[in-house]
Amino acid sequence: MKINPALALGLIAFSFSAPAVMAEEEHHHKEAGHEAHADHMLEGYAALSTALYEDDLAAAQKTAAGMVKHDKDSAMAEHAQAIADSKTIEDARMHFKMLSDIAIPIGKKEGGMHVAHCPMAMEGKGADWLQKSDKEIQNPYFGAKMAHGGKFTK
Repeated sequence: MKINPALALGLIAFSFSAPAVMAEEEHHHKEAGHEAHADHMLEGYAALSTALYEDDLAAAQKTAAGMVKHDKDSAMAEHAQAIADSKTIEDARMHFKMLSDIAIPIGKKEGGMHVAHCPMAMEGKGADWLQKSDKEIQNPYFGAKMAHGGKFTK
């Protein structure tokens, strides 16, 4: 069997270029999917915030577990997993503060969410969170104890 030299060279060139082409296509796919992915993670974050505002640890754990399942490699996954594993709502709120520190820059970049601040959270050190609505504070750090305590920062 004879091999056509032009075909052989073409196959060799393709084998070297294919990974680069595939990597470039994957990069574009990731960039196109980044916004949708960030939106999905922020939706989970918003649902988690609402669950904590409503003092519903079970809902917070379920939502956090869903965030981890969606993207275990996300910057938010570590703290979402900690919330999913929390035994008390106080522990969940502590991890929510750390999750918020990661989510807030993402939320600012993506838009559509508002930063709120509670000066009494975290033993008086204060803590921020993202909230979809800017109509009424829904404080995830205190729930029913101080449901509307805090203010929007911008």
